[in-house]
Amino acid sequence: MIFPQGYNVPSLKQENLIVKRVVPENYAFGQTQIESPSGNLIRVYNLERTLCDILRGSDIQIIGAAMKRYATSKDKNIHRLMQPKAFEFLISTIVGLDTRASR
Repeated sequence: MIFPQGYNVPSLKQENLIVKRVVPENYAFGQTQIESPSGNLIRVYNLERTLCDILRGSDIQIIGAAMKRYATSKDKNIHRLMQPKAFEFLISTIVGLDTRASR
């Protein structure tokens, strides 16, 4: 699960969930809402944000499999990956830099 930096999640860690943190300005990037099977709206990340997160913290085998699945997905949106915000987020997660600092 992903939370903004500074969010305290000790009870979730006790439940053996993997907790990731991002800077607050990147937290909402790629969020969308879907309806759960019980009819409630839940927040999730789109495929492109999920791909960025996989690139950020996975080994090469997982990254390769994720890239292949994304490339063959009927729901992929390559234009979304090419938007300036998406590109900035992708680059910053790959190289571990805050690209806003160079502005």
